[in-house]
Amino acid sequence: MKKYGVKKKSQEQIKAGHCLLKVEDFLEEVKGQPGEVIGLVDHQNHCFAKAYLGAQNKGIGWVLSLKNEEDLNAAWFYQLFLKAREKRQAFFSNPLTNAWRAFNGEGDGLGGVTMDWYNGYVVTQWYSQGIYCYRQQIVAAFQKVYPEMRGMVGKNRFQSAKTPHEQLIGEPPEESLFIRENGINYCCHLNQGWMTGIFLDQRQVRFYLMTELAAGKRVLNTFSYTGAFSVAAAMGGALSTCSVDLANRTRELTAEQFAANGIRSEDHAVYVMDVFDFYRYAKRHHLTYDLIVMDPPSFSRNKKKIFRVKEDYHALVEGALPLLNEGGHLICSTNAANFSLKAFRQAILQGSQGNHLQEIKRFGLGEDFPTPAHSPESQYLKVLVFQKNKGC
Repeated sequence: MKKYGVKKKSQEQIKAGHCLLKVEDFLEEVKGQPGEVIGLVDHQNHCFAKAYLGAQNKGIGWVLSLKNEEDLNAAWFYQLFLKAREKRQAFFSNPLTNAWRAFNGEGDGLGGVTMDWYNGYVVTQWYSQGIYCYRQQIVAAFQKVYPEMRGMVGKNRFQSAKTPHEQLIGEPPEESLFIRENGINYCCHLNQGWMTGIFLDQRQVRFYLMTELAAGKRVLNTFSYTGAFSVAAAMGGALSTCSVDLANRTRELTAEQFAANGIRSEDHAVYVMDVFDFYRYAKRHHLTYDLIVMDPPSFSRNKKKIFRVKEDYHALVEGALPLLNEGGHLICSTNAANFSLKAFRQAILQGSQGNHLQEIKRFGLGEDFPTPAHSPESQYLKVLVFQKNKGC
């Protein structure tokens, strides 16, 4: 095993729980093959941790353990997944929900891979070639811990991948797989690209929307994707919903979600158009709403413009507020890891053109999305709920 010296500040961060390794953490150039295990050496020439090499975003690898005697073998993977399952045992006894994050990468002890449970099927996302090298051991260990698993689909999100997705084990899922979340049915497509039809990390927000905010409201859901927030609002008693997204399949996928819950589509509009264009359309037609959801991608591009969440979120808020009735609620969300909570809040207030938005609720990642200590980039989800007060 090769060993590399680590800068003193980085040593302290790693010992405190930071897992992602970057070039600047080391005293020398790190050379090795994807998946290779290396030792991390402190200023006293003591090997204090093990890591594996795997290029991912700005990182070059992940810390595996602060115990030198541990090895990356079948027994290690088995214990890792067993601990993760034990943490989530309550989900298996909940008849209202059958989809959740089963293994959350570095938060569960192994960076570079996540595993999501969808009603008996698992979607595994490999974020580097380094962790992909261990796929056979990982899949075998996971199957041992989850014998009831019907099948596993792999999503290969690293640049050198030969195929974007593959069936790793078991039977392939149905083309339209129905899952349940807090009593709501959602239709998922596990074999179509990286996204499945629902973002599991927003479960708490959808539940809050359904149980606390939606009743009797007119709801605008921007960047609506498959309309999951719209369905949650409708199930919570919303008078109407309006889903807006530029993707061509938005209308079809949203209708699919409403049909899965026996909801008539007459009171639930879908607009396939740019959100900023819809703002202008809504103003011309004097459309207003009691609740607006804004959960944009970190980056998007269309023929007219490029949207970058850090630079442009304030404009989203500015455009939404004239459409929001007095006393109405604004659900602001971002999954940009490099967008701090402080900066996110400032962007929202900048777009408010004043001090008339009152923050009433904040959400982060749920219990099935644990994150390591001192790792802000792992705590990527930030959701702030505001109420519009008089004067806005």
